[in-house]
Amino acid sequence: MERFSRFFMMIAAAYLGVCLVLFPQEGISTGLDALNLCFNSVVPALFPYLVCSGLLSSLGAAKLFSRYLSPFMRPLFGVPGCGAIALVLGTVSGYPIGAVCANDLYLSGECTKTEAERLLAFCNNSGPLFVISVIGGAFLESPHLGRILYISHSLSAVLTGIIFRAIGKNTTALPPRLPAKSTPEIKSTFRALGEVMDSAVFTILKICGFVVFFTVFAASLPGGTFSPYIHSLLEITGGLKKLAALNIESTLKLSLISFFVAFSGISVMFQVAAITARSGLSLKMYFGGKLLQGCLSFIITKILMSRFPALVDVFAKSAASTAVLPSHSAFISSVCMMFLGLMILFLMLKAARIGRRR
Repeated sequence: MERFSRFFMMIAAAYLGVCLVLFPQEGISTGLDALNLCFNSVVPALFPYLVCSGLLSSLGAAKLFSRYLSPFMRPLFGVPGCGAIALVLGTVSGYPIGAVCANDLYLSGECTKTEAERLLAFCNNSGPLFVISVIGGAFLESPHLGRILYISHSLSAVLTGIIFRAIGKNTTALPPRLPAKSTPEIKSTFRALGEVMDSAVFTILKICGFVVFFTVFAASLPGGTFSPYIHSLLEITGGLKKLAALNIESTLKLSLISFFVAFSGISVMFQVAAITARSGLSLKMYFGGKLLQGCLSFIITKILMSRFPALVDVFAKSAASTAVLPSHSAFISSVCMMFLGLMILFLMLKAARIGRRR
């Protein structure tokens, strides 16, 4: 994996450098569009989750969830109860919040390396804002189809976690903590907030850097029959916009879009690699998980569309020209989804406490 990523980045950097010299205006224009995407969508949609997940880990919430939710999470997914944070926030937010949560849980000593890598395989998912509003509403001109995609995406993530639990080794007997931190440190509120803010700002800048780089790189590739598919493998936002505009059979088109959304693309994989670099988590399980999730999402979407053929008729004839929400709308929607995720987590905690008393 390391050899492939190094070779890919060398080729990509050399190719992009030549393209920027030969076609500087196109590169500047695409870069500005990517920065606009970051400012209006990526930052307001992801930053609240970065702060939220960091605070949950720093203030000891992960330990509380681990105590009460392990009887639910471990039989299903082979991870401690604190993994519910990564699963829920990673499903209602967007890439790469699930990876951030899994990495934080490992660094804080709440789970083992094997458990963190297993969390990476199924907890780093696209959020409903992107799938329903951008892909469904803007690209396909049908939020209803976006909901179908999001249902397939979420179900495939859960099934991937269950399958990896079935084929993976049991981690119950492994040391539950990192050697360097046998007991997770619960920090004071203001200290935790300051550290979380520093980490969130650094992470969001890193994410935006990857978005700009891969958007410009993908836009510099020559066009052709396979261009939408190659673009989707590299960076899903622009790639799926091209894929949605293709004149192919509707059910196949939606199933392919579902695959690429679940697979996430090389840009997101490099984001995850950058996030987990300090902890040394392996991405082999992550890559296998995203590939499996993509295949499952493809199958689930195809089944849903075949069972409900009337849904095919809602496809619009053309894709919309833009997919960027106003920054304030993206921020408000992100905060609402974050509170929904927290409510789900605490309802799970409450139910687990009641069940334990009985």
